[in-house]
Amino acid sequence: YVAQYGKCAITGKILELHEIHCHHKKPRTIGGGDEYANLVIVSMDIHKLIHATNEATVGVYLQRLNLKNSQLAKVNRLREQAQLVPIL
Repeated sequence: YVAQYGKCAITGKILELHEIHCHHKKPRTIGGGDEYANLVIVSMDIHKLIHATNEATVGVYLQRLNLKNSQLAKVNRLREQAQLVPIL
């Protein structure tokens, strides 16, 4: 949290305590660990978008978040690291 100045790694928004989610870039289920380099702080909605596999769910979060292309590219990099299909 401190290393990211309290900001979401995707949106840059300052996160309140209840909004903070710690995302494993490489999930533990595929061999990732809890080491510092594998963790990033994101908002709850961004975290749900990163892991969403249902198209309708992806659509809901894309509409809610209204991400810029550069932000969506960051989400897709995290999705690829988690072995998920990028959002088009």
